[in-house]
Amino acid sequence: MKMKRIVQGLIATWMLLGAGASLALAAERVDTVSNKGFKETVKAVEKAVEGRGMMVVAKVDHQNMLTMVGVKIGGSMTVEFGKPDMGKMVLTMAPEAGLDMPGKIYVFEKGGRTMASYFKSNFARYNADFAKVDEMMGMMTAEIVKEATQ
Repeated sequence: MKMKRIVQGLIATWMLLGAGASLALAAERVDTVSNKGFKETVKAVEKAVEGRGMMVVAKVDHQNMLTMVGVKIGGSMTVEFGKPDMGKMVLTMAPEAGLDMPGKIYVFEKGGRTMASYFKSNFARYNADFAKVDEMMGMMTAEIVKEATQ
């Protein structure tokens, strides 16, 4: 039983880091209630990302991961997205910015509602010249979430 708690704690920590919690102290979190169900919201996020010329890089299914240790939760998925041209620009100037790439939107169920959350980008902490990148990413991520949750 003790080992199961340890494993659950490790998985929970891993999940939080995958969802961007490592940025919690450095970036502002934005939470939006979706007017759609969980699966519809995830699909809408993917469609909105692709509709802006970006690509879905990965999806992390936290719900499925937790079933491996006997924990049942509602829908819980991180959609990671980006654009190679932006990665090329940012990472060649500040490779450490890879900690914040690709962009992430976390869709989850809580209290009978579907939520979409993300951290506002903060690439300027790596290079002051990235303030425009933050502005652009902030607007684009906000548009994606708004479109996906309406």
